[in-house]
Amino acid sequence: MSLDDRQKTFIGYLLNLAKEGQEDRGALADLRSGLGKEPGQMARVHRHVVPYLPEQRYNDRWYYVAATLFGSFPRHQKGRSLGAAFQPLRSKSDSMDTRFVALLNAHPDDLDDHLRHVVSLLKANDQPLDWFCFLSDLLQWDHPEGHVQLKWARDFFYKNNNSSGGDTSQSSITSEEKEIESHE
Repeated sequence: MSLDDRQKTFIGYLLNLAKEGQEDRGALADLRSGLGKEPGQMARVHRHVVPYLPEQRYNDRWYYVAATLFGSFPRHQKGRSLGAAFQPLRSKSDSMDTRFVALLNAHPDDLDDHLRHVVSLLKANDQPLDWFCFLSDLLQWDHPEGHVQLKWARDFFYKNNNSSGGDTSQSSITSEEKEIESHE
């Protein structure tokens, strides 16, 4: 599933909040304030999410989850799934495999808690991910064939994964405009 224009605009908006040298610290703090809360408890987050929500209200939660997690770690690397971003952490601790399997097995009602811990570990280890792909994956989490979970598992467990290697020390918010255009 690829994102529609409104969804791409939403992620583009988030990326612009973290544009290097022009960060909107207040907006990012608003987003972080919603971590671990239900959308109805995120008064400071609404102004950043509601304008981008679809008219039909069945996926709203995933927009809030993506926004609050982005607020906690506003780094972006094109084409890097959450599985690929988490893969380098396998060598840091044996518990990373267990944590990742728990994420893959997470029920949608519990997924945001697992993701909050995983994104916290990504931040601590400076491992950015592709926020466009992340939202797309969240919106498909419930698919009966589990293709998101399979994609993340392949990216995490496959050792020769090119998308998990390379230089991640670059500032990943330096070319948001190009990134947004490439996802259109």
